[in-house]
Amino acid sequence: MYATSTQKREWTYTPEKLAAMRLEINIKFRQKYESVMQPDELELFVTPEEELRMQRSIEDAALKFADKFRPHIWPSVKWTALAFFKRAFLVWVPSDTSIRMVMMACFYLAMKIDEFYITIEDFVKNMKSYSVGEPRQNAERILKLEPELMKILDYNLTVHCPYRPYEGHLMDMKTRMLLLNFDLESIRRDSMRFFQNALQTDVLLLYPPSQIALAAINFGLHAQGKSDEILREFLRKLIGIEEDSWAHRDARPEDLEKLEKTVTRVNQIMREVDRNFVAVTEQERENHKSQLARIQALIPALDERRKEQWLAGGGVGLMPGELAEQPVDSDDEIN
Repeated sequence: MYATSTQKREWTYTPEKLAAMRLEINIKFRQKYESVMQPDELELFVTPEEELRMQRSIEDAALKFADKFRPHIWPSVKWTALAFFKRAFLVWVPSDTSIRMVMMACFYLAMKIDEFYITIEDFVKNMKSYSVGEPRQNAERILKLEPELMKILDYNLTVHCPYRPYEGHLMDMKTRMLLLNFDLESIRRDSMRFFQNALQTDVLLLYPPSQIALAAINFGLHAQGKSDEILREFLRKLIGIEEDSWAHRDARPEDLEKLEKTVTRVNQIMREVDRNFVAVTEQERENHKSQLARIQALIPALDERRKEQWLAGGGVGLMPGELAEQPVDSDDEIN
């Protein structure tokens, strides 16, 4: 199903494409306000890299929120929510949105999509340490954000998660590799840790879920001190390449190519998570909170200056702030 999905067609990118998209929205936000900012205010602009770290702060806090949520949230809900969040911030910028409340809207929408039923009242009760404001106000804001979020996602709400492929691969390994001298279930905890770390990287925007699942298995095997050959042997069996050395020589070139390509991709995913998962420190979180609070406190004044500039220019075209330029519930701060 993934092969024909909107996830593959619309929401899977190369690293270069992701970097270009983030740079583009950062530049657009700068251009929106640059002409009306004072020299000492320009320092409030942040780079695409800083914006990405702000998103990682929110993702880290949101995963902690999810771990404490009651009733216990399914892993697929977390994956779907983080997918929605990452996709949304390829269009929105953190400085112009209520990024924390957007994350909560992503979780609530993900619960609906994944049929994890919970009322909005019970949902906001779980937001005690995560949010500001009263439960009723938070509920209203989440419900108000939901249609805006669906629109920005272009109503592509099906997210293919790696958990089901993981279970399928693990079951296949147990069936096909009967001579293993250890319990494959012993890798599960480390594999789940890999998925948790992966959620704070870009891998779900870069790779198919089945390959992320294989990377989680290999990570679990590594954590148990097992050889890469175990995964390679499993893939040979899965693809249909015979173990016998002479038969292996007669294997179809396309099968051998598929094997090497899959192994290479699994290693790429593992390196991507290892390189790009960087735990958010409390100091970093406070710095992000301060940065966002300063720029968001200034935005109303900047919008007023833009309107004055528009009027001084004869009021041609739409007044600044109308339609698509409206910020998304931007009266919040990072925590």
